[in-house]
Amino acid sequence: MNPIILAFITGLTTGGISCIAVQGGLLASAISQKKENQTNLSMVGMFLVAKIFVYTLLGLALGALGSALTITPQFQGWMQIAAGLYMLATAANLLNLHPIFRYAVIQPPRFAYRFMRQQSKSSQHFTPALLGSLTVLIPCGITQGMMVLAVASGSSLLGAGIMFAFTLGTSPVFATLGLTASKLMEKKAFAYIGATMIAILGLLSINTGQVLRGSAHTAQNYWEVMITAPNEVKAGNVAGIDSEGKQEVTIDVNSRGYSSSVNTLKAGVPVKLTLKTNNTLGCSRAFTIPSLGIQKVLAETGEETIEFTPTKTGKLAYTCSMGMYSGQFNVVN
Repeated sequence: MNPIILAFITGLTTGGISCIAVQGGLLASAISQKKENQTNLSMVGMFLVAKIFVYTLLGLALGALGSALTITPQFQGWMQIAAGLYMLATAANLLNLHPIFRYAVIQPPRFAYRFMRQQSKSSQHFTPALLGSLTVLIPCGITQGMMVLAVASGSSLLGAGIMFAFTLGTSPVFATLGLTASKLMEKKAFAYIGATMIAILGLLSINTGQVLRGSAHTAQNYWEVMITAPNEVKAGNVAGIDSEGKQEVTIDVNSRGYSSSVNTLKAGVPVKLTLKTNNTLGCSRAFTIPSLGIQKVLAETGEETIEFTPTKTGKLAYTCSMGMYSGQFNVVN
């Protein structure tokens, strides 16, 4: 199939849904700051136009420069955290919790007004346009798959076309969310509901950022600590050693996450990790071990082998590039 058509169909069917948790929260944040002289359509429109424009430029760069511009999980994690903190501040401003949160409303720098024909219009459109542009820093797993496709194209124009078509395909989902959020925000009672939703999305974004960074401080880990009895040991989950002296581990990668053959590794002993997919779709195919800088985009069906040596004891997290699916090894001496 033509890669541009494929990119559009992917965006239309799964891309918008997969990225809505993070980028939809940024759009909702922009909508919550709507002023009386602003229209719902212009707010959503500027967000989407800026988003499409920036992703097209990214595709242009990726096609020309290749993998040198690949976004690392660590950097993406910090951007997720920054986006989450911004959403929390926006929710607090919406509820008038404290005057300090009014600074969460983004305003253009003064010098920018000289390049705009009307000051009122610039202030109306700056926030959604800026947030639409910033979504390029927090792409979901499927978006990263399209980025890989743009890199593989080896052409600036084709790379730009792929990212343009994909982002255009995701627009109906974002437009629906944005227009719905706009209507709700017109009523005071729903402002509280909107603030709550933005806060939830902000917390989810921060947690996703922690997952992408490989941090032990995530909601999933806290929950595991709460439900696991002290000194509980799971038998039969220690990695075996092959004839080459390497720890053998297999992870089955499916469309809903990861299933590992072991959960305990020994520090200082090389690991031979086999990743198996079988008609696997979604962001779980974009496998990463953030703390080791390991990234691998897996085929829909097949096997990939990754070798590494854990050097530190403690939790060694692995995740999809969106932070949606994750797991971890317990590294011991």
